[in-house]
Amino acid sequence: MNRIRYLAAGLLCLTGVIHMARLGIPKSDTVFDIIVVILGTIYLLVGGFLFRNIKTAYYCGAIVPLIGLVIGFWGGIVGVLKNVTAWMAFLTGIDAVIVLSCFYLIKGKRSA
Repeated sequence: MNRIRYLAAGLLCLTGVIHMARLGIPKSDTVFDIIVVILGTIYLLVGGFLFRNIKTAYYCGAIVPLIGLVIGFWGGIVGVLKNVTAWMAFLTGIDAVIVLSCFYLIKGKRSA
């Protein structure tokens, strides 16, 4: 159980840092970029709470990446993002692993 929690926490912190890196990109002042940076901040917070084993972070760790996935798909479908890259697919895969890990942690907490 701890390995799964550490996996989810580490991946959340990793994606949080990657999302926060958008701050250093010049001309990144669109609304979508601001949303990405805000999500990165929330990812870092939830990842920190998961490292500290705060139980409500299990639910936040499942919900917040799902919101990020929905916003990412919406940006790709509506056309806000002009070019969907392999990097975005990588982040989508990481978010999927985080969501599945947190659902597993929630399920384990309920059955214990």
